[in-house]
Parts: sequence; structure tokens; C-alpha cells
Amino acid sequence: MSPCPPGCCCPHPGLLVLCESLGLRSLPRSVPLSTSALSVARNQLCNVDHLLRRFSSLQELSLSHNLLARFPRGLPPSLESLQLQENRITYITTGALRQLGNLTRLDLEDNRIRAIQPGALEGLHKLQVLTLKGNNLTRLPPHLPASLTHLDVSANCISALDLPSLSALINLQVLRINSNCLRSVPDSAFDRLPRLRSVDLSNNLWVCECDILYLYRWILNGRLKMATDLVCNEPVHLAHRLLLNLSVMTICPHVLKPNERTHQLDTVTVTPTDKSWFKKTLAEQISKNTAAPVVSKDLPESRVLSEHYALELFIYEDCLTLNQTQSVSPSHLKTVTSPRDVEEKRRDNITGRYPQSNVTSAEETHSVLFTNRDASRPTSEPRLLTQQNSSVVIALLALLCVLVALLMLAVLLVLKQVLRRRQRVAPLDAGSGG
Repeated sequence: MSPCPPGCCCPHPGLLVLCESLGLRSLPRSVPLSTSALSVARNQLCNVDHLLRRFSSLQELSLSHNLLARFPRGLPPSLESLQLQENRITYITTGALRQLGNLTRLDLEDNRIRAIQPGALEGLHKLQVLTLKGNNLTRLPPHLPASLTHLDVSANCISALDLPSLSALINLQVLRINSNCLRSVPDSAFDRLPRLRSVDLSNNLWVCECDILYLYRWILNGRLKMATDLVCNEPVHLAHRLLLNLSVMTICPHVLKPNERTHQLDTVTVTPTDKSWFKKTLAEQISKNTAAPVVSKDLPESRVLSEHYALELFIYEDCLTLNQTQSVSPSHLKTVTSPRDVEEKRRDNITGRYPQSNVTSAEETHSVLFTNRDASRPTSEPRLLTQQNSSVVIALLALLCVLVALLMLAVLLVLKQVLRRRQRVAPLDAGSGG
């Protein structure tokens, strides 16, 4: 059995090696060359160039939360997942990823990346998940691989969408470009993305004028899962108002030509305040999302590392605990079920990932290793209880209606008796007066 480096944790030596939070300034020397998943996250590594090339079986590597000032060179071509979040990388050159053609996931969140040279990502024909959140990009990276299914460029400084870069992403399913500096979206920007199912465009600097009409109408189509609370930043008289609460004429008063005004008004009959239309669209959207497949769950057959050895599924503290209690074998790892209270810690482990907050969130940024988790199945008991409760409520309402009817009848009878009494007293009063 291959030895485990001093201070590290090896729940399965030769496959998974965790050397985290050890204050390392260089890679451990005794890491087995047969290692499939290696984490040296949360250390003080400044340079690992050409130190990992001899690990020909390495498929997952986490270098997150270190002091790397540039993209590591000389990484093994076998890598499928590379995590470099929270370093000090400022740019990516054309040849930095040339040998990494097997990458399916690349995470560069929270670096200082200002530029990605043209062609730097072009050779990554298997790349599916690319995270560039929290950098200093001013435009979409050029020549993105067409294999991408998830792209996160949120929290950057992007002020415009580059149509050539975007239209090439024919397999894109999830796009996050929130918290940028977008002012509008060019016409037909999303029309060439047939598999797109989720878009986050919130927290941008939207100018609610004629140039935003494409985005306005595209959102009203209701085909995708996305936040619709886009807030206008300009012009001044529309600032802080929701885009979908405005009419076309408010956004762009000159959008209709005089000779086309009648024809356009006949064809455009839906307004953002038409609640029945929104309900119908929402129902259609839910049915489409339910019927459509979300993401392929097939993993490469050549994968040596079991999903239970993935870096994202096993945190350093758990590893130390298991090592203290018993020697862990592969069969133990495959049958251990993680408790729910550890789930949040796993998202902030060696992968450097932070808890996601919204819907679209969590399942869309997980790596392909998460796609085989069992989903909880709803039971029929809540439905039965709901039906019984509904029957009780209906019965109570019927009883209440009967009581109200009886009360009204009693009031009418009393009023009738009072009127008769007054009619009898009136003639007597008239006779005594005469």
C-alpha cells in the first residue's frame, strides 16, 4: 500500500489524498503517483509549475485558497476537474491549458483575472462547467468551447454581450451573468442557444429605452427559468422601476411608425399586467421544465475514481475522524451515508465553494459527480391529508351559510311583527285624537 504523506489524510491511499490547511509552501514529496484525486487547498503555495506532470492518473485536483499568481503550468493531461478558486491569478495565456483536453470542469472563481487571451480555452473540447465568478473581466472570454453547458461569469465588469462568443455555445443550458454592468442585450442574443433553460440577469445597469425591447419581449415569452425582477437604472424618470411593469410605449415611445401603429396594436395584445396570461405562461413553463431532461447523468466509462472518492464528497475533517476510529476500506467508503448537518460544510471544503442561495443555484453549479444522487420521492400522504382538510373546510362553510340564512330569516320575522304592531297602533291613535 502506498504511504500517506505526513500530516495528510488518505482514506484510500493511492486514490484520494487530502493535504489541506497545513501551511504548505511546496507540494508533499511522498504523494503516491497513482493518486486519482488530490487536494492541497488552503495552504500557501505560490508555484506548482511542472511538479504534477508525473501524476499520470490524476483526475481531480484542488489548488484553491492558495497564493498562485498565474495559471499552473505542466499539469497532467489526465485531469478532468481543476479547482483554482481564491488565488491571485490575473490572466490566462493561450498555451496555459493546451495539454488539458480532458477537462470537464474548471473553477476560477474569486481570482483577479482581467483578460483571457483568444484561444486559451478553445482546445477544451470536453469542458462542460466553467466558473469565472468574481473576477475583473470586462467582456465574455473569446472562443469559448461549444461543449459548455454551465457558464458563470457573474460579479465581473462585463458591460456588453459579445454575440460571436455567445452564439457558439449551442449546448449551453445555464448562464449566469448577474451583478455585472450590462445596459442592454443585443437583438437575437439568446435565439441561437437552443438548449438554454436558465438565465440570471439580475443586478445589472439596465437602461430601459428602445435598445432593451428585445430583452423585454424575450422575457415575456416565458420560455426559460429566470428572475424577472430586472430593475431599470436609467433613464432618470424610470429609475428603480421593474422592467416588466412598464409598457412598450413607456420604454420606447417611437417604437411604432405612424403607418404601422394600427397593425402593431392589433398584434401586440399582451401587457405585463395581464395576470391571466402570466398564469398560462407559467403553467406551460412548468410542464416544459418537468418533461425536459435536465442534464445528462452519464459519466465516462474510463473513470477510475468512484464518485464516493470525489473531492467534493469527502471533507478533510471527516477523513481525520474516520482515520482515528477505524481503518477505512473502499467498501466502507461506498456504503457511508453523510449526515445532513455536514452537507453545508461540504460545499465550503477543499473545493473552495460557498453555499449557493437561490434556486437555480445549487444543482446548476455542482460538478457532474453530483448528478447520481438520489432525489427524495414525495409520498401520497400529504395529498390525502390535504383532501381531508378540504372536505372539512367545505362542510364548515356550508354549515356557516345555513346558520347565516336562519339568522336572516329570524330577523325578517321580527321586522314583520314590528311592522304589524305599528299598523295596529296607528288607527287607535287616530281615533283617540278625533
